[in-house]
Amino acid sequence: MKNYVVGTKEILKKEQVLISIFLIAILVLSSGSMVAFAKSNTIVVKPSGSDDTANIQTALNSCASPNPPCTVQLLAGTYIISSQIAVTGFQGRFVGMGQGQTKIEALGNMPGTAVTPYWAVFPPANPWPSLFTFVDGSFTMAGMTITDTSPTPTKGWTDITGGCSETPCTALTEAIKVTGLKSFATFDHITIVGSVGDYGGYNIAEGIHIEGLELPLGWTNPEADTHMLTGTFSITNSVFTDTAGPIVNFLVNSNVAICGNVATTPDIDNYFVFDIVTDVSNTNVLICRNQGTIPIQAAVAVYQSAIKPGLLPSTVTVTDNNFQLSEGANGAYFADFGEYNFGTPPTMTGIVLGNSFQNTPSTCPPIYCPIIASVMLKSVIVSMNSIQGGGSPGIYVYNQPGIVVGNSINGASTGVWVDAASGVHVMGNIIKSSTQFGISVTSETPLLSNNNLITGNFVHGSGLSDLYWDGQGTGNGWCHNIYQTSDPSVLPSC
Repeated sequence: MKNYVVGTKEILKKEQVLISIFLIAILVLSSGSMVAFAKSNTIVVKPSGSDDTANIQTALNSCASPNPPCTVQLLAGTYIISSQIAVTGFQGRFVGMGQGQTKIEALGNMPGTAVTPYWAVFPPANPWPSLFTFVDGSFTMAGMTITDTSPTPTKGWTDITGGCSETPCTALTEAIKVTGLKSFATFDHITIVGSVGDYGGYNIAEGIHIEGLELPLGWTNPEADTHMLTGTFSITNSVFTDTAGPIVNFLVNSNVAICGNVATTPDIDNYFVFDIVTDVSNTNVLICRNQGTIPIQAAVAVYQSAIKPGLLPSTVTVTDNNFQLSEGANGAYFADFGEYNFGTPPTMTGIVLGNSFQNTPSTCPPIYCPIIASVMLKSVIVSMNSIQGGGSPGIYVYNQPGIVVGNSINGASTGVWVDAASGVHVMGNIIKSSTQFGISVTSETPLLSNNNLITGNFVHGSGLSDLYWDGQGTGNGWCHNIYQTSDPSVLPSC
């Protein structure tokens, strides 16, 4: 094992300790003996009490390909970084002594991109307005707190997303970015703390951002022309305060797990999302056991074919999460824009299973801001969720097939709303105290709701009627439901 200590001035190679571990020789009659060696390197970085940027950068570079994998170990204490850190091909582990024990604090007005677009240059330069950027590689990052409280973390960059309220934008696009063509990254027990800034009210737009590699300046649309990223990624047991949580964009042939994380934030301005998934191809994303308070935007938002065409079928599963929603925020919002943007069939399947959403009243009109929304997907399964209060639609399914089964919905404007959709089966749900309708089936000409089944539901105490059908569409059936009122008074049976 090689131990390097990065101190105030340099890597102290004199403290290097080399231990070779010999494996027991295995004698094979036909091949004689073989001896294998296993060794690992650890680079310990000590907090200097001043600027630690160069020491951390040097240590990470030491573990980058073609060097062998190694561990960069941070001790308990506070590390100061004054500029962005980027590494290509990092291999190994970048670890601290625990959240709140190892602290990385970023100074404001970091140099770097100035006012040029952040995609204008290419590695090994660092064009991204991020605190840490990992291009490709295979690594774990764990056990630390990263804080940036400056209202102007960078000197400014050109924003093409429209998320910034200022030009140039001074916020960070993310605290940690993973990009490139192929990467394997694990994040565990990371705390990221932002503050007030000019990106939707925050100084860090996204906590951890995993996305394909954007191309240099000269391409007409760097996001649409992004190289897709392949890999396996996990973000677990982490905390996101005053910043959005994990963001996943432009992945192909990948698997992602985002589980056991916490989002905590006051309503600084008008932007907060826990998790966004955009344009994934042949990819599975699991979002599970997360919790937090979400104002304005969405706990989980999934956008398929929003920018890139030709995506392969993918699945996003949202399960066993617990979110407190306010001011019209969505609990889980899915939309597939393939047909609308590119004239292609939808490729996204959504599964929303066993979540708890508590919704507080908002100024959002009651027909908008559904707690669970599924729009134009290949298919959706919405099952065993608990939705409480707030006057927004509980579950909204638009222009697609799906199954809505076994959910408990109390105090929504409309409990389950099937709109311009065909092949939806709504069964076994308990829906109480809707301010308008318990279950509604409607059409938007020329999109008609056809062949939907409403079976075995318990619906009670709706403000207008428990079951509602606008009379359009064919093949819709209602049977074995327990309810008090309906409009019309006689509905087609199954």
